[in-house]
Amino acid sequence: MKRASESKAQGLRGNPVWISAACVCVLLTSVNVRAKSGQDSGSAKLPSAAEVLERYVAATGGRDALLRHTSVTVHGRYQDPANHVDVETVAYFKGTKAAQKAFLAGERLYQAGYDGAVAWDIDAAGKVTIHHGDEEKSLARDADMYYHLHVLDYFKSMDVTSVQEFNGHQCYALKGVNNWNQPNEQFYDKDSGLLIGYLFDTKWRGGPGETTQLFEDYKTFGGVLMPTKSTGRDANGVSISLITAVTYDDVEDSVFVLPDAVKKALAQQQENK
Repeated sequence: MKRASESKAQGLRGNPVWISAACVCVLLTSVNVRAKSGQDSGSAKLPSAAEVLERYVAATGGRDALLRHTSVTVHGRYQDPANHVDVETVAYFKGTKAAQKAFLAGERLYQAGYDGAVAWDIDAAGKVTIHHGDEEKSLARDADMYYHLHVLDYFKSMDVTSVQEFNGHQCYALKGVNNWNQPNEQFYDKDSGLLIGYLFDTKWRGGPGETTQLFEDYKTFGGVLMPTKSTGRDANGVSISLITAVTYDDVEDSVFVLPDAVKKALAQQQENK
């Protein structure tokens, strides 16, 4: 999850794909990764990407804190201050499946999900979108509850390139290219080990382009330290995702069953082939 968060930052603006999980992609914080090479910065040898990620694991509670859970429910809010939007959200994760809802004004509902095979969303007007290709790959990654157990499996390359300031923190800067050939930069506090933010571009999926995602206000839920505030900034403005409550091991498989509208859209796609 995540990040590696480029499919989430768009929130409820434009064509929404995954909302409150912008924070969730980094709340599941256990890592078991292959080593990638570090690079020298002047005379000081930088750590490898694997070492930086492992420091994040230690800083957020350790591997066992996540492994003892099989599912997670995340309650929160999505805010778009410029457009006076402030809505309740809930996200469910279990293994490689996810489902999310945003409760909009006028009893309207935004929904999105990935059942292990189909990535979909239904906007507030009831329009169904089935995601294919690289978008599907991106959403499948975002749905992975154990993303940080094998984060580098989603990347063709990932290296620590420097130490630099990011959002007021001295950070190890990681640059990578994911498996669908999109660049992603990640920034981890040099002292605390915590993830501070991402830089990525959303043009490949019709987004506004360069996006910054910041992670703040870390709190502990069930032994796992996680950022409860995620702020996205792009050419369309600022969006904020907040986590208000987290519970574990309470998600039924029925949560991930495809809605009838999605089943109908899939059937129509098959007929049109």
